Amino acid sequence: MGSKAARGSSGHATVVAWGVQLLMRYLERRGVDAAELRHRAGFGSVDLDHPERRLPEGPCREVWRLAAEATGDEAIGIHVAEARTPGAFDVLEYAFRASPTLGDALGQVVRYARVMHDRMTLRLAPEGAGVRLTGRVPEDHPANRYRTEFFLATWLRLARDTCDAGIAPLDASFAHPAPARPDEHRRFFACPVLFEQPVVGLRIARADLGRPMHGADPALAALLGRQLDKVLVSLPADPSVSSRARLLVKDDLPSGRVSVERVAGQLAMSVRTLSRRLADERSSFRHLVESVRRELALAHLRDERMELAEIAFLLGYSESSAFHRSFKRWTGRTPLEFRRRAHG
Repeated sequence: MGSKAARGSSGHATVVAWGVQLLMRYLERRGVDAAELRHRAGFGSVDLDHPERRLPEGPCREVWRLAAEATGDEAIGIHVAEARTPGAFDVLEYAFRASPTLGDALGQVVRYARVMHDRMTLRLAPEGAGVRLTGRVPEDHPANRYRTEFFLATWLRLARDTCDAGIAPLDASFAHPAPARPDEHRRFFACPVLFEQPVVGLRIARADLGRPMHGADPALAALLGRQLDKVLVSLPADPSVSSRARLLVKDDLPSGRVSVERVAGQLAMSVRTLSRRLADERSSFRHLVESVRRELALAHLRDERMELAEIAFLLGYSESSAFHRSFKRWTGRTPLEFRRRAHG
């Protein structure tokens, strides 16, 4: 699949054309001159119909701004997501649909985030009673409010279509200011919608992650994953392998499936290449796993609602005693001693 994907230089982000293609169709139905907006954004002559077409980040950001301005629609990202037709997100959508559970499906979105935006990283991070799907792009490639809302609304709508129509997040959070009328945001997300927040994403109940998908087909999901791996190989290399590996380790810790072989496969490289790239960045896989576990342990222990056994599980330990030994090695204190001191 990756042969026709544009190879940008390391300094220029590219975005798959799916979202812009859906936006253009939405504008045409609204009677807006979509061709004129494309021209003003800087890619008027580009064919958007090829599913692997990639576009420069800047014009994509601009065309969403122009579309919101032309329609006066503050919730245009949500409305375009609702107008999405089945299959619009190509192989990644079918990999999502074929996953065994909603948690596995969201894991596909996290794992292949760079297929959508080659400077984006996503993660599923434990947070209180739920797990937050959150992401970031470098400061020099910011996504505007409309694309951020489109992205989160798209995967929530797909979860409702393919898993359970009644799924509602615990909350949805955005960094940008609230619109003048946030009614549409509250209607669609069906949960508290928070603006001007330090963390962007959807917080999903842990129980919802285990919900089965209607079209579950693990063998098909694995096959499509291999195709998506080829797309990743075609994209510009992320200069920080360790940062990408850290995110994958965080995602896999609760399952107990963390291994150098698995992470290397998710990064579409051999174990030897991964080890060499980490060494070049003055790290190692063992050090990286230890660092991630220590970071998460310190954060979880400050949350008094979390039991020590639950924290051990989230860190990928099969027994609480192993977590206790590791934590004492890291800090010189037991987890309980650290928690007591942290809370005075």
